[in-house]
This record gives sequence, C-alpha cells and structure tokens, in this order.
Amino acid sequence: MENKCLIDLSVKYGLNSSELVKLTNIIYQAGVDDMNSNEFQRIATYICEMKLLEMPEEELMEELKRKGLMKA
Repeated sequence: MENKCLIDLSVKYGLNSSELVKLTNIIYQAGVDDMNSNEFQRIATYICEMKLLEMPEEELMEELKRKGLMKA
C-alpha cells in the first residue's frame, strides 16, 4: 500500500486491509480510477468520516449518488 491517502485513512479510522480493499472497490465502481486524484481522496474521506463503509454496497453507492460524488 503506497497511497498516502489510504495510509492516512487506515491510521485515522483504524481500517484493516479488507476494509481498504472494499473502500477502493467502491470508489472504482463510482467511476474514479485514479487513486492519486483529489476526487478519489474526497470520496474516500467522505465514506470514512460518515462511517459508511459498513453499509451494504448498493446503499453506499446510492448515498454517493445523492451527494453528487459519483460519476456514473
């Protein structure tokens, strides 16, 4: 794991490797494929701050759509 954003989030929110994989996969599904982009960081931070990672993926994707964070 070399991404500074993911490292910072894992430390700040106590995320384990499977949670980081889920977070990354959700953001990819949202249409963001550059892990170093500001958009990736904004979505990842939002998901962690709002403690949405435990939500079912479908509901989480709907939340991202409602917040205008999802491209697709």
